[in-house]
Parts: sequence; structure tokens; C-alpha cells
Amino acid sequence: MTKVVVFKEWGDPWHKTDASGFNKTGYVTENGIVIYPRRSRIARTTIEAVSKRPHRLVDLSTHPRATQIEVFFSNNAINTALYVKAMEQMGDPHSPFWDNPVKIPILSPTSPEEHETRWSKFLGALQKGDGIFTFDTKSIVSRLIRHLDQGAWSHTGTYVGDGQIIELITSGVVERSIEVYHYPRYRLGVYRLPGASPAQINSLIACARTSVGDGYSYRKVLILGTRLALGIWPSLNPESSLVARHATPNRMIPIVGYDLIEIV
Repeated sequence: MTKVVVFKEWGDPWHKTDASGFNKTGYVTENGIVIYPRRSRIARTTIEAVSKRPHRLVDLSTHPRATQIEVFFSNNAINTALYVKAMEQMGDPHSPFWDNPVKIPILSPTSPEEHETRWSKFLGALQKGDGIFTFDTKSIVSRLIRHLDQGAWSHTGTYVGDGQIIELITSGVVERSIEVYHYPRYRLGVYRLPGASPAQINSLIACARTSVGDGYSYRKVLILGTRLALGIWPSLNPESSLVARHATPNRMIPIVGYDLIEIV
């Protein structure tokens, strides 16, 4: 299919009708599924359902990055931040955004044997400064966070080298061994800042280490959870202080510009 569709959907105060008479833009996958924003989340419907409404189709088959765009929309757990980023970059076929189209992967089950194979590749791929994103398949809390945050991950930390990770857990900010995640119950993603210099990475790690020992703020988590449940999202501007205060694992990826390197 490889098309974009603009259409009119009623009853959505988050998206106002513009001068064209439409209020939604969606991507139509090769399987005829339309991925589009609905209220504060990303929804999916069929092209047949959309065709019953006022709409217009735009063919993307000749777009230089048509293949990567299809991979992006078919293989990612897309949230609003990721969707907005893709729409912004659609007009630039040379954007590095499309070089690595899988940003927040749709995770599939793995066997213990496959987990060990992936774990070995994971350790070999690690570099200082990498973001380590995780999901605990046995945790109800992790499932709730992932649902509210619209993505694959529920937690994140920073790899600081020598098998160590700095992260915020319920006991506070800690530096500990990456081996705490060496169990099949955990799914992990390694993310990297493209083009970051060694000096920038060292600065990032030094900044992270200054937080070690800080406590866990249940109040901030409660406020953030309430905002997510209500669909109240912070600015997508990386310079906004709200991003630092309210960044969530899956929204952080498009905001920061991480590249996915490896999945366990």
C-alpha cells in the first residue's frame, strides 16, 4: 500500500479540523492497516473503515525511503512522540532518522536458549554511555508502565563501562552490575547516541554518577503516572525542562534521537 491518508474523524477534541476539512493523518501499511493519532494515543484501523469517511490518499511508493518507512510503521510499538517525529522526517529522504527504522521494537517471545545467545551479543555490543532499556515480563508494574507509555520498555539506565550500569530503582539511584538483568524474564535494548564524542560520553557518565545515592521520589512517579493516564504529555523539545522532569523510557527514544543497537 505504502500511502499516507488524511481524513476526517469526529469526536476527537485533541485534533481540530483544519482548512482542508481533515483532522487526521495516518500511514497505510502494506497490509491495509491505518496507523494514526486518536486522542492522546496511537490507534489502528483498516483502510476500509477510513474510506467510509471524507479522506484523501497520498501515494508514497516512489518515496526514496519507502521501504524504511514501511519497516518503521510495521515493526515499532509507536507512541505519539515517535509518530510525530516520523511525520516531521517524512519530507526529508536524507534524514538519518530512516537509517535505523526500528526504534521501539515490537518484542516477540524468546526461549531461554535464544536469550543466552542474545545476551552474549548484547555484552559484545555494549559501549560506555549506552542507554539500557528494560522490560520485566513477570512484573505487573512494568506492564502498566509500558501500556501507559505506549512502547516496549518500562525502565532505563546508563551503561558506564566495566559491566556496570547506573539506574534509578525503588531504593534510589545505584551503580550495579549489568548481570542483574541476566535472566530470561528481562527483555533489554541497547541504545546509542549517534555521533556522541568520547568527551560527551564521559561527561554524561560523570553527571550520572553525581546522582548515585539520590532517593526515589514516589510523589514524582505518581504525578507522572497520572499525567500519562490522562494523556498529558510534555513538550517534544529536547531543550524543554519538562522533558527532563517527565521523560519516560519510550518517549525518550525519539526525543533524544537514540539508535537501537541490540535487543536481548
